[in-house]
Amino acid sequence: MYFENIIGQSFAKKYLSNSITKDKINHAYLFEGINGVGKSTLAQEFAKFLLKTKHLENNPDFISIEPQGASIKIAQIRSLQTDVIIKPHGDYKIYLITDAEKMTIESQNALLKTLEEPPNYVIIILLTNNKNSLLDTIKSRCDIVKFLPIPFIELKEYLKTKGIEDRKASMLATFSRGSISKALELSESSDFMVMREDIQSNIQTMLDKNVVDILELPSKYDKYKDNIIEVLDITLNYFRDIMMLKENINKDMIINIDKITFLQNMSKKINYSQVSKIIDIIEETKKKLKSNCNFNLSIQVMSLNIYEVIK
Repeated sequence: MYFENIIGQSFAKKYLSNSITKDKINHAYLFEGINGVGKSTLAQEFAKFLLKTKHLENNPDFISIEPQGASIKIAQIRSLQTDVIIKPHGDYKIYLITDAEKMTIESQNALLKTLEEPPNYVIIILLTNNKNSLLDTIKSRCDIVKFLPIPFIELKEYLKTKGIEDRKASMLATFSRGSISKALELSESSDFMVMREDIQSNIQTMLDKNVVDILELPSKYDKYKDNIIEVLDITLNYFRDIMMLKENINKDMIINIDKITFLQNMSKKINYSQVSKIIDIIEETKKKLKSNCNFNLSIQVMSLNIYEVIK
């Protein structure tokens, strides 16, 4: 099979490999999946094979289109349409449209005209994390190739090849939710590490059972107002890890394994039933915040409810 250097994505690799082997290359492909799972990398490897080159940046038959500002504008697609009629130097002319969901409706309608009757040498590859943002008429003219999050073990092993030690690789593989680029971004992010330390401090405050300190928690969460759901998700992971420790489950299942000493200390301060109730309280808070309930009130109620559970 081709593309052996691509991590994960066995279906996508097999699908494109079969297209090559059977000489059934389609004029349009739609690669769908979360960011950072290899859509762009595989598209470029596919293009390199078809164009018989190792360096796409020097190949006039490879044209990359990305959003200008917040969207892909109709002028960009019209430029593509003008370029399409110029014959390639080789067998194919390949257009890679990144963040295709950011095409305006006008852009999509313009692209549709090219997709309906493309020259036989043209291949258009659209990359998206949300195919529902694209017109049905666009999707119907593309081979849709689904990209899945990278499995935990594969992502962890990949991170270790980048010099990241085992425990940190496990943590990053979990928090990145299967995205290679997200994992690498987090590995170098001082903000992420500071956030985790703040979350641990807040958990310590909760479990120390000092009502005065607990009432001050909303002000500590305020700096994370714009990404509070992510913060609460990470907080939930800590409490689920504490629950794992109480059930004596294999430590390989613990997400925050690099913080095992902290988790063990916290687990001594709380019983299983209390952990379960706290998880429910945090989940309920997430629902309220997603429903646009008042931020300060929601966090205050969460803090007080947690205090009632552990006092």
